[in-house]
Amino acid sequence: MGRKGRYESHVQPYLSQIQEWCQDLDEKQIAVDRLGIAVSTFEKYKREHKELQEALKKGKQQLIADLKASLKKKAKGFTYEETKTTIREEGNKRVQIVEKFKKYAPPDTGAIHLLLKNLDPEWTNDDKTTVDLKREQLELAKQKAENDNW
Repeated sequence: MGRKGRYESHVQPYLSQIQEWCQDLDEKQIAVDRLGIAVSTFEKYKREHKELQEALKKGKQQLIADLKASLKKKAKGFTYEETKTTIREEGNKRVQIVEKFKKYAPPDTGAIHLLLKNLDPEWTNDDKTTVDLKREQLELAKQKAENDNW
């Protein structure tokens, strides 16, 4: 039996970590910075190894779920705690004072709009005339492409 390949030594032991790395890094950063392999090699391993494909897929699915949850939270508004630390001189002593504040982040209209547009097929605030014109423009472009033998 020959020696282990780079996949077995550089990628396979890190499959569970690759899922986590998908939260903060793109595939190039995972390959080069974390695994120490070339992007082309990483692409080859993705084609050849289903378990690597699955790790990346699960990592990206988790990221998408987290982003959706964050967007929903921002759309609804939320309360959070902020801490302020100050140091004062009182006589010959330095006193550290920690103050905690409850704050409220109001609902974000941009997040609301995005969620409604993507989650509710009946909700739209796009100008119907503009949407119709864009559809007509697309149809004309298709017809022109067909006539020009594209």
